[in-house]
Amino acid sequence: MGDQATKVAAAMSTGTAIALAIGWLNANKAKAAEQAIPEELMNLVIAIANSADKVDEQTLGIIAAINNLSLGGGLGWPLNANAITALRVAITPATGMRLPQIIVPSGLSLVIKAWPLNPAWLQIGGSVAECSSINQSFYLMPNEIVGYQVENANQIYIAAAGAVPGCFASLTVEQRKGGG
Repeated sequence: MGDQATKVAAAMSTGTAIALAIGWLNANKAKAAEQAIPEELMNLVIAIANSADKVDEQTLGIIAAINNLSLGGGLGWPLNANAITALRVAITPATGMRLPQIIVPSGLSLVIKAWPLNPAWLQIGGSVAECSSINQSFYLMPNEIVGYQVENANQIYIAAAGAVPGCFASLTVEQRKGGG
């Protein structure tokens, strides 16, 4: 077999292993969040890739992508963040307000802390009407913390009880540079 034929065979073997890994993930989507790609399958992909004459960046990228198809690189939990967003928001004393747009990566939580020196408690809800209602809002006393697993901070509305001015909320969420 010639050198070109060997390279083609290696590429086809790698492609087959990748297709097997993707097929396994598709067949086991419900289990993917609970378990990693079987070690034997990942070892097969790595062995085939290593048997090729040249393991290039693209091949290594494909192996990493397969590993990351199940949550947390096959570990069963979200990937670690590599940045954070943190800010203090002045709460509009009138009827409440929508929090600013901050994307919350999947598997992570937005953390809201009532400013320690707030003159009133905060009321949190899913709309202006909810956060302004004593019967439909979640109360957050000064220096108290709550976390929400929402897609974006702007899905949350917040008001100061009794429309008292001078209230603040601190927001923080872990981020992943490059998305996700």
